[in-house]
Amino acid sequence: MPKTSVDNATTNMLCLWLEPWGTDHWMRPGEEFTVVTEGGPEASAFNVVVHDEGISVWVNHANSAEVFDKSGNEAPCGHQRPIEAIRQFLAGAERLLEVVNAEGRSPMHQEMARTHYERLRQDLADAEALREGKPHAADGVSKVLNSDDSAG
Repeated sequence: MPKTSVDNATTNMLCLWLEPWGTDHWMRPGEEFTVVTEGGPEASAFNVVVHDEGISVWVNHANSAEVFDKSGNEAPCGHQRPIEAIRQFLAGAERLLEVVNAEGRSPMHQEMARTHYERLRQDLADAEALREGKPHAADGVSKVLNSDDSAG
């Protein structure tokens, strides 16, 4: 199984984007994640791109990939996603939903946009409840960070 490790050697939260799926996995300073695919031993299983919004790991020849922390625990999409990022993603999802509905896109596209919007809306509600110390609806949801949380 091809795999590659990514370390966050910065003093800030860092987003690891897993492409081509566009999933986000947030790393605290000092954390290390490993991306693992089910593909065979290709000459170049991954491409890594550093950019203003984080690090993208492109999986070249596999149909799926997973991200794990240094302890071997899965770090799913949205792992440790900061509340500010949830708000930004939600605003984008709301604009997408408006466009899809206004342009009369297919019912399938409208449903996909609505489901994405509703999931992010629930993520934000859960993150805000967690920040306020209230129980939230989803069991097993990763801790979401807000700007007041310590990154250490």
